[in-house]
Amino acid sequence: MDLSVYHWLLIAAFVGIVIWVFGRKRKARFEEEARIPFEEGKD
Repeated sequence: MDLSVYHWLLIAAFVGIVIWVFGRKRKARFEEEARIPFEEGKD
């Protein structure tokens, strides 16, 4: 395989991961988890 094919596969994987992370379905979960350090009294 040509090296440029690997580059395009890596770029496609990166874009796919970014879309997955910033998808609407996971937004509420990530916002909830982002508040964990600020919660008091939960160990």
